Amino acid sequence: MACDLIAKGRTLPCKNSRIGIKYVDFANYDSANVYSVTGQEIATLPSGLDEVFRYQVKATGNSLVETATVDLEKRTTEIKQVLNLVLQKMTKESEVEFLALTYGITTAFVHDFNGNVFAVGIDTGLDATSSTKSTDDGGYKITLEAVDTKYSPYLSSSAKTALEALVSDTNVTP
Repeated sequence: MACDLIAKGRTLPCKNSRIGIKYVDFANYDSANVYSVTGQEIATLPSGLDEVFRYQVKATGNSLVETATVDLEKRTTEIKQVLNLVLQKMTKESEVEFLALTYGITTAFVHDFNGNVFAVGIDTGLDATSSTKSTDDGGYKITLEAVDTKYSPYLSSSAKTALEALVSDTNVTP
């Protein structure tokens, strides 16, 4: 594998961005779904991806943090992707789905307030590393983690359109 070389500088951006997660679409992880990433973008979704489930979240308390760990001796780089979500209001119907997130392996499509969609856990899937049900918070908290080879890639506009078509209309109303 050839090493990537720096090819461009970077200017200071305008102050017109909004931080936070708007919603997350989850799919059951399937190793047969291979995502083709070119220039940190997914242009088309895998044909085996046939349904996603949308979780609406508040802008605060939710985060996607990705951290690169470089091992100079082994000459490897791994990206740890950590998705933290807060799901308000406890109900037995919500809890069934919350447990499915806790026990299962998923792929997530994280939508931010700037119109970006990031594909998370596409190499190995996301596994829950902690989950909490709390009457203090009145809901659930979950941390899902994956280790991939790159930061979560962006979806192209055509891939975002294709993703919207896959959103299930089966929802839990807390």
